[in-house]
Parts: sequence; C-alpha cells; structure tokens
Amino acid sequence: MRYVAIASLLMIGLTSQALGQTSPVPANDAVTASRADMRELIEATQAVAKASRENVDHARVVPDLLYQILTKLDKIEDKLDKVETTLKATQAAAARKR
Repeated sequence: MRYVAIASLLMIGLTSQALGQTSPVPANDAVTASRADMRELIEATQAVAKASRENVDHARVVPDLLYQILTKLDKIEDKLDKVETTLKATQAAAARKR
C-alpha cells in the first residue's frame, strides 16, 4: 500500500511538471541563414573538429615517444654504471696484486 501511494505521488509530480511546460516562444530577432552560410558553418566546424583530432593524436604520441627515449636513457645509464663498477673492481684487484 505504501509503495502504491509513493508511486502515485511520484507520477502526479512528474505529470504536473510535464503539463506545466509550454512550447518555446520563437525569438523576434531570429536570423535567417542562407544555404551558403550554413555550408560555411558546417565546413568551419569540420575543420575545427579535424584540427582538434590532430591535436589529440599529437598529444598522445609525444608523451609516448618521450617515455621511450627516457627508458632507453635509463638503460644506457645502468649499463654505464655496471661498466664503471667493473672497471673499479678490476683496478682495485690489480692494485692489490702489485
């Protein structure tokens, strides 16, 4: 019984809102556009969309390339550290043998 009452109140509330709405009033200063104007607007919108898409693609690629470069530099640095450690160890061993 409680659910029926809640559902009916909800339904009444929604329908009263829908009935209270009126159709929009057309603006008196509405601009009439020709087909050529509409075509220009569509082409401009398409150009903006294309530029935005290229910008997003560029933004995705650049960090990936930078990440790859930094990873390679880290690997090179690790290898240089190993070589340096090995050189120090062999120099220390050669100094002890003398």
